[in-house]
Amino acid sequence: MGVLNMASGQSMCRGYEYFKEKRVVRMDERDKGILTGAVSGSDGKIYDVTVNVAHPRKSRCNCLHAKGRQIVCKHMVAVYFTAFPQEAEEYITEPENYWEEEEQRKQENEERLLKYVSKMKKSELQDALLDLLFEGPEWQYDRFIRENIDC
Repeated sequence: MGVLNMASGQSMCRGYEYFKEKRVVRMDERDKGILTGAVSGSDGKIYDVTVNVAHPRKSRCNCLHAKGRQIVCKHMVAVYFTAFPQEAEEYITEPENYWEEEEQRKQENEERLLKYVSKMKKSELQDALLDLLFEGPEWQYDRFIRENIDC
């Protein structure tokens, strides 16, 4: 499991912000896969960070959140992104790409559905509507009754 997989969503987000704000004041690769750094925290305090890329649970930071715990904090994420800026770029672009593709899929499905429904006979439409109302969630049935029948 990698460094980024072990970080919480909040640590990832804040660590990315720290990376973009250039709060990593020092970063070195001590040994292959062992990153050491210093990160300026939101309170102005400098936190000492060691990130073990191969074994993230061995990473350390002297911040209150991570001290004495086997977690990945925002300071570790910031150091990691400083060492691997392409990972930071992927962190930002992957969700954007996903939602763009998801929106495209949604539009294509809507077009296919409209085309399919427009070709249905009246009796097929009535049967489909009744199936949805009787087999669907109760709130859907109640809402249909309330909006269309209880006038």
